[in-house]
Amino acid sequence: MKSKSQNAKEFTKYYQSKKVTGTYDKQREGGKYRLDKRKKELKFLLDLLDKKDGEKVLELGCSSGFLTQYLGEVTAIDTSEGMLEIAHSKNPKSTCVPGDMFDMPFKAHTFDKVVTMRVWNHLDEKDLRNALREVKRVLKEKGVLVFDAEDDSFLRRVVAKIYQAVTGITGFKIYQYSLKELKKILGEEGFKIEKGKFLEHRDGRQVVMRTKLL
Repeated sequence: MKSKSQNAKEFTKYYQSKKVTGTYDKQREGGKYRLDKRKKELKFLLDLLDKKDGEKVLELGCSSGFLTQYLGEVTAIDTSEGMLEIAHSKNPKSTCVPGDMFDMPFKAHTFDKVVTMRVWNHLDEKDLRNALREVKRVLKEKGVLVFDAEDDSFLRRVVAKIYQAVTGITGFKIYQYSLKELKKILGEEGFKIEKGKFLEHRDGRQVVMRTKLL
């Protein structure tokens, strides 16, 4: 296992908690606004992924399978075996593998496409770069990576803290990146942005993008 930052260790431990596993779907899809937002995110990700027959696709941090259930034959990885069981129950065609996205149990150049939803917004820049390097390793030449990130917004950070305190909803810390910052990080790690869409929230926005290995 490659060395992990303290933040990454805390992130892993947090989502392995039974408290989080048992309430994840209800909290993320509870209420019309949250459910509608998740459906928009899902549509953006699936459109940009554009999965074709025969392509080998890897999903990182599948959690309880909100995205997994729509991917057909897919390899899904997560550190929480409890989450993997839920994800596989939603998509029996999926191959759910316990593992860490920073040190994946796959050979180099295995997958045509990699996708992750609502995972990398929990990574600071160092961890994001490490995740990108591991994705680069398992992707085939000119492979595609689709992911989302929180756009930099002070208002959204404040509102999120208040909402979490009032409702008691679980959630790991969020890191935000401007589009300029993402372009710089991606370029330095060997990826080029092909397409992107912004999802507008009531108090900020989220970017969903399709990138390709240079």
